[in-house]
Amino acid sequence: MSYLPISGLKMVEEDQATAEVAEIYNDFKRHFQIPIAPNSIKALGISPAVLATYWDFTRSFYQHITLPESLTSMIFFTIAETRNCKYCSANHELTCRSLGIDEATLAALVKDLGNVSPLRIRAIIEFALKAADHAQELVAEDYDRVREQGITDEELVEIIHVVAVANYLDTLADASKIEVDPMVAQALGR
Repeated sequence: MSYLPISGLKMVEEDQATAEVAEIYNDFKRHFQIPIAPNSIKALGISPAVLATYWDFTRSFYQHITLPESLTSMIFFTIAETRNCKYCSANHELTCRSLGIDEATLAALVKDLGNVSPLRIRAIIEFALKAADHAQELVAEDYDRVREQGITDEELVEIIHVVAVANYLDTLADASKIEVDPMVAQALGR
């Protein structure tokens, strides 16, 4: 068993997992088509109840979300970057890259949102950022700006849900002090 350096929380490695935890690890790896269990779920493996809840939620999220995966990933990435969640930022950046989101767009999402195009994506990201950190300050004009881009109320509710999930993921990673997985760091050239 290894430990997260700052929090001292145990991480359950694959070869040390109980049958219940190993089954979730394997299901997670199959679903995301990855060879090893990432640090995020190994950090939750110490509590089979939390791990099962996390996996049920994550699996359900990806089965039911109807927004394009690229948009969802850009929202996740931008919120993680803005909130300085190193773990989530790296993972979502890698996902964005694997979905074909170019370097210029990734840079603009965090450094120059005014240059993100199309305008529809910019409006969604601006709304998502405000909802992530200042939800109480959202006003009718914020919703109207997104609707002006052809966003339906169903999509708007999904965007709000994606924002809430991003905050959830950032909190899990940051509060547990999960480090970026070596395979992710390597894939990003870090």
